[in-house]
Amino acid sequence: METREEKDRIKALEAEVSKLKLALADSTLEKRTLEILIDVVNEHYDTDVKKNLGPQSSKERDSKAGK
Repeated sequence: METREEKDRIKALEAEVSKLKLALADSTLEKRTLEILIDVVNEHYDTDVKKNLGPQSSKERDSKAGK
């Protein structure tokens, strides 16, 4: 038999699970949207945004700046 406290705890946990599922769905949708945006930008500008946004060494920055 479940006590009233246990039932309340189960309801609270179920509500938290539902909230986390929604947050995960939102994050997944946002990630997919950004991936599509990157694909569109890559195609439109004939580039690779992910590759170009990576961390650069000081040597790479200097060569791009013409030093």
